[in-house]
Amino acid sequence: MNRSFHWKLSILAVTLMLTAAACGPASSPDATPASIRSAEASPTPAPSQTSLPTSTSLPPSPTATVTPVAGTVTVQINVRSGPNVSYSSLGLLNSGDKIQIIGKDPSGGWYGILYPSAAQGHGWVTAAYVQTNDAASLPVLNSFGTPVTPGASGPTSIPVTPTPTLGPASVDSDSSAAPAIQVAFSPAGTGQFSYTSEVSSPQGDAEDWLTFTPYASLAGSPARLLFSLVCDGNGNLEVELWQGGAPLAGWGRLACGDQEKPIDLDAGTPYQLRLRAALGDGLQYVHYTLTVRNAP
Repeated sequence: MNRSFHWKLSILAVTLMLTAAACGPASSPDATPASIRSAEASPTPAPSQTSLPTSTSLPPSPTATVTPVAGTVTVQINVRSGPNVSYSSLGLLNSGDKIQIIGKDPSGGWYGILYPSAAQGHGWVTAAYVQTNDAASLPVLNSFGTPVTPGASGPTSIPVTPTPTLGPASVDSDSSAAPAIQVAFSPAGTGQFSYTSEVSSPQGDAEDWLTFTPYASLAGSPARLLFSLVCDGNGNLEVELWQGGAPLAGWGRLACGDQEKPIDLDAGTPYQLRLRAALGDGLQYVHYTLTVRNAP
């Protein structure tokens, strides 16, 4: 009896222990270990944005500026579209005209000037017949009137240089009755003159007329005049000496290339020179400079 009671008591104790174990706190299926929760709770730092370099405006390249210098024309001359007599004439300037010079060609023989009536706003004149005190400071220009930078390096775009073309001489409407110039030589006054112009045939200004009156130091003696004639172009220049409305015979001959050629004429008598382009095949053009000096 006692043995049976103890056995039952043992079974009850085991049963109570098992029941207590079964009733303990159960783990929730949704529970997350603390270590995992902590990892999930720590926010992932957002990737930092890398600042892109901002574009910086570069300062503009300096632009070459040209300050015009003053000049005065000494004889009637043509304004041309380029630094050569073979370029077309844009117009005429008269002795005493004031000009604004913006540069010179590489040879220094031509000046670029402001010429508002030209399409490009500038033109070219022969430097020999322009007076200026600032020629040394003038920049060198190309045929487009753009300053040439000495010693420039690096790739440079080379503009196509236009080929000079001969054109008819500008018509100036002078004649025997209304000559281009009239000069009276005198010991105390004018002793020399130079005249530059152009003629062409069969189109353009075909001839020029110049009137001059020589003097002699001794009364009754002839006057000695010295003629120089420089020409260029593709034509020939014919020169006639007139007196009293008719051409003179036996006075000699004046041709392009003559320098200080002496010709004796009557003092105090007006004479005229007729200079014209000789006829030929196609357009015949002559640009010339005539210098006449009355020897004392």
